[in-house]
Amino acid sequence: MHLSPQRARTRQAILDAAAARWTHDPTASLSHVASAAGVGRATIHRYFPDRSALQSALVTDSWTTLLGTVREAQPSMGSAIEVIQRIVTAMVYEGDRVRYLFTATEGSPSDEDAGIAQTVDELILDEIKRGQHEGTLDPAVPPRWIELMIWSTVYTGLQAASDELVPRHGVEALIHRTLRRMITIDSQGSPGHP
Repeated sequence: MHLSPQRARTRQAILDAAAARWTHDPTASLSHVASAAGVGRATIHRYFPDRSALQSALVTDSWTTLLGTVREAQPSMGSAIEVIQRIVTAMVYEGDRVRYLFTATEGSPSDEDAGIAQTVDELILDEIKRGQHEGTLDPAVPPRWIELMIWSTVYTGLQAASDELVPRHGVEALIHRTLRRMITIDSQGSPGHP
């Protein structure tokens, strides 16, 4: 589907508004999404025939957005730990998308999104394996387990910030600190260090 630049911006504004609203309130109406996007409800229906179509498009757009941010973190540029930190920062920046994927799909992509999700997983897993090879990530822990810890810690931090349990401006540093203690090894080969 080819859209004019204006229509593409409107469609993206609707998706962004839906992510923000439904992450905080999954029952929010299309009217609330339209208001957050600065458009009328009829405009939403010109792009998405119903709520289900918007939800499906939002899941796909969220995976696509996440893939873009992971790629922007420049995998293989610098140490694996540096890359993982940049990926985590990117995930925090796209917080509504990460939280929406967790709540809408419970981390399981649809058949349509499986290829994008697999690419995201592979990019992260490649950095984890590289970190284990470099000796900075614990080689005794399966790479997939470390990846799950990254996803879970990012989601938990974002949710805690949303619930105002931790300040939003400090959540990224807290996520990084937690992950360092969970998945890295120090110069003596001991797991976890400050």
